Amino acid sequence: MQHRFYFGWSVESTNSPKISEDFLKYFPKEEFYPNQLEAMQRIHSALIERKVVLFEGACGTGKTLSSLAPALDVGKKLNKLVVIATNVHQQMLQFIEEAREIRAAVPVKVIVLKGKLHMCPENKGYDECDVLRENTYEAVQLQNDIERNNAQIGRLEREYRETSDESKLGLRDGLSAETEMMQRKLSQTERRECKSLRAVLSADEKFMSEFRRWLFADVRTAEEVSAKAEEHGMCGYELLKREMRSADLLICNYHHVLNFEILQFILNWADKSIEDVILIFDEAHNVESSARSHASRTISEKVIEGALNELESMRSEMPNAIDVDDVRRFVEALRNALHDAYISHLEFGELERVGSDWHDIIIRDPKDTEDMVSKSLYGQIDSSEAREFLKKTYIIGTKIEAIFRDRFKKGETETRRTSSTLAVANFMLEFIKFAGTKAYYPVINVRREPGGDITARLELFMCIPKNVTYPLIESVHSAVLMSATLQPFDVMRSTLGITRGATEFSYGPSFPENRRLTLTVPTPPLFAKNREDSDIIRITCNVLGEIVDKSHGNVLIIFPSNAEAARYHEIFFKSDEYRGIKIFLDEAGKRAEEIRDQFFQIGEEGGKSVMFTYLWGTLSEGLDYRDGRARVVAVVGVGYPALNERMRAIQVAYDHEFNGNGWEYAIEIPTIRKVRQALGRIVRSPTDYGVRILVDARYTGPAEQILGKYSVAGLFPYEERHEFIDVEPERIGYSLMNFFNDTERADESM
Repeated sequence: MQHRFYFGWSVESTNSPKISEDFLKYFPKEEFYPNQLEAMQRIHSALIERKVVLFEGACGTGKTLSSLAPALDVGKKLNKLVVIATNVHQQMLQFIEEAREIRAAVPVKVIVLKGKLHMCPENKGYDECDVLRENTYEAVQLQNDIERNNAQIGRLEREYRETSDESKLGLRDGLSAETEMMQRKLSQTERRECKSLRAVLSADEKFMSEFRRWLFADVRTAEEVSAKAEEHGMCGYELLKREMRSADLLICNYHHVLNFEILQFILNWADKSIEDVILIFDEAHNVESSARSHASRTISEKVIEGALNELESMRSEMPNAIDVDDVRRFVEALRNALHDAYISHLEFGELERVGSDWHDIIIRDPKDTEDMVSKSLYGQIDSSEAREFLKKTYIIGTKIEAIFRDRFKKGETETRRTSSTLAVANFMLEFIKFAGTKAYYPVINVRREPGGDITARLELFMCIPKNVTYPLIESVHSAVLMSATLQPFDVMRSTLGITRGATEFSYGPSFPENRRLTLTVPTPPLFAKNREDSDIIRITCNVLGEIVDKSHGNVLIIFPSNAEAARYHEIFFKSDEYRGIKIFLDEAGKRAEEIRDQFFQIGEEGGKSVMFTYLWGTLSEGLDYRDGRARVVAVVGVGYPALNERMRAIQVAYDHEFNGNGWEYAIEIPTIRKVRQALGRIVRSPTDYGVRILVDARYTGPAEQILGKYSVAGLFPYEERHEFIDVEPERIGYSLMNFFNDTERADESM
């Protein structure tokens, strides 16, 4: 049964408990935004009490500093590491700037971490880097042992000269032979060492002290650290690892905390346990989808074929030929099962539609437990026999991996190979365990290679992200999840698996209400079944034309999908110019930075242009369309994600997990969060102004009586919905004209 959410803007009473405000020394501003001090008090109290904070705040509520100031105070007092993570590049830059402001007032030690591959001066892959690092440590140890032996040899020779004791010569000769052997091994090991790491390990305390002073004298970006390190032939990533235990604050991305293996490495470098972390998630409405992405697994057809070739080429190095034959039989059965599953679908007309992007082939109904690949696999090999063969696959894959590693380590191969057999084993161990559960959804992806051939991969898609987020959030000392769009809080708690004590509150826009206008226009709903209706297109085009004509600056128009953006771009404008106005189309699969920058420039110079984009693209969230960058944002249609079998699988899993609320939790509420994010792109300061428009009858007040379950108006927090003004399509131009004229006259009179 579907239910509606009507939220008050402040979830808790504004009577905050009287607590210490020592955290204010970490607040570098001269004055607070409205509600900011109260937010810091609430967060500080919650962190002390080891709670999770769900903090929704519109632009202008100062969410980052509101979270960082109390977190740093609690971290310093309780010896905790504050970790703030985002998945948005622009927010990473914002964190750095605000951390620099804090650092100017308080000597906070901050490390900004990016991935190893991003910072590697040698541009090596992870597996190669792993072996090179091991060899480098071994080379350093050998060098130390050789120097120690040489010192002992010198001492023995001196003692012989002084005493003529022949036993000293015997000991000397033994050590000399051992040292010669070490020298040969060192020469071999040095062929596969990382020179940049060796330079770090060889650095004296004077250099490390100077680097430490430089690093913590400011907030250094990863790029600045890499450049500084490369001046000395060193690896910036390795230098940062050595200073991690001194850090008060770590700025990173989601990958560093949602990947448990990487997080464990970071904790080891910092000499902390997971309970010693105060975790802050920025843009936390994205944690659910990010965790889902991190937990999904794939194995490609090429890797499976590679495993078969590998087994044949390595057969002579495997002691048990029978085991190799069993493994080969298992891998061949998997290859055949994967190939047969997608070929049988492609034969029914899908082949010609396969392009360069991954295309899903459905192999299991989301409500069932048996998939085509497993059925075919067990049709070739009995299920119990397949499990026994899989164990052998893992054992042999592990042996092959060790051989490849040893060869690269010794310099016998130029590249660090990884075992395809082990990759197949690791994937299938999870696939066999989870493919029949509702928490995961098996699917085949296919695409066309540049040469025209079809290639495929088998994916185990994660539907329930709380399997990742629950153990993380439950284990840290405390956490803050902040975003402009977290509500409804009970849904956020459920989908992320937050069961510990939580403090929840929200604050609306702090900027003058008379400088923003939010309109809802009851055009016919853009349901998928009627989007090509000529009357609906005509009415929608008329509304968009009035919006563009009457706007006093750039217009950002956001559609449900890339296809709809392209459709209206073609139908409405016909060309790159509309009445002398430059128009832009954000196309899927193409980098949007260039057209985005052109769009910004036109608006900032006082001109007018139009951007056509889509709700699930890169331009509708995480970007700041402040001041002249955009004066109007219009969201056309509700913009549900593509309701394919993958989304249906999530919905089915959520139905099972959350008492039949799958549609609401998995589809409807995330979509409204995206719409709210889009509306928040404009009016970003007290002097800014603009108009937000929702073009679809489902957003309007009367829709709840007329459209029933299709209405989405009740899914917006009450105070946001309170600002919505329903305007008939033919009156939209007058509303914009009056708003801009009144606002600009008021500014001129000041």
